Amino acid sequence: MKQMDGQKPKKFRHLFLDAEGTLYIPKNGRPHWEFWADPTPEAAVEFYELDKGVKETLESLKDQMDSICLVSHNPESILMALLEKFGIRHLFDEVMINGDKGKQIVEYLIRNGYRRENALMIGDTPKLDLFPVRRMGIESILVDRSYNFWADAERIKSLADLPTWLKIAEIAEEIGNVRPYVASLDDFVTADKLVAPSTSRALATKRLIGASWA
Repeated sequence: MKQMDGQKPKKFRHLFLDAEGTLYIPKNGRPHWEFWADPTPEAAVEFYELDKGVKETLESLKDQMDSICLVSHNPESILMALLEKFGIRHLFDEVMINGDKGKQIVEYLIRNGYRRENALMIGDTPKLDLFPVRRMGIESILVDRSYNFWADAERIKSLADLPTWLKIAEIAEEIGNVRPYVASLDDFVTADKLVAPSTSRALATKRLIGASWA
């Protein structure tokens, strides 16, 4: 079964993305605290770089989602300097700064007449991006980083894996709503290549098995 090829998904249609640690990361593996010791917009554009595949992923998802929003605790001046440098500001329908991310997302959904079960948060920090969002009844997944290994959550290696994760979620949703189903390799293959790396295939197995037995 193919999905998200020219049509919008049925499950997750509103994406909410964290910024630092999710979209952009320190260059050359430098620790985040080096920047925050003396943060300025000018220093930020020299210190951070987009994680691999982020811009291409956002561009590919833009027409497939009803909305894509940025939810960040970075100061506005720093955040906007980075979005301008990376050329990705236009890919977000709204930018939300500071505050409880779970509450901000719900307020956005209510204001626009969207359903919270169709929303998904992607971040890297459990205390900011996972727990507050889950408390509001919204699903959240983590970008896998060394500092969030302890959190119990579904994960993607980087934002570049998000389209694959969404495909898997859509397949699992169909399984849960229609009938039991045994996945084959074809579910994870495009016309000319695998759509998922090994880590995503492992996650696919977990999610599909769960849906099959629901």
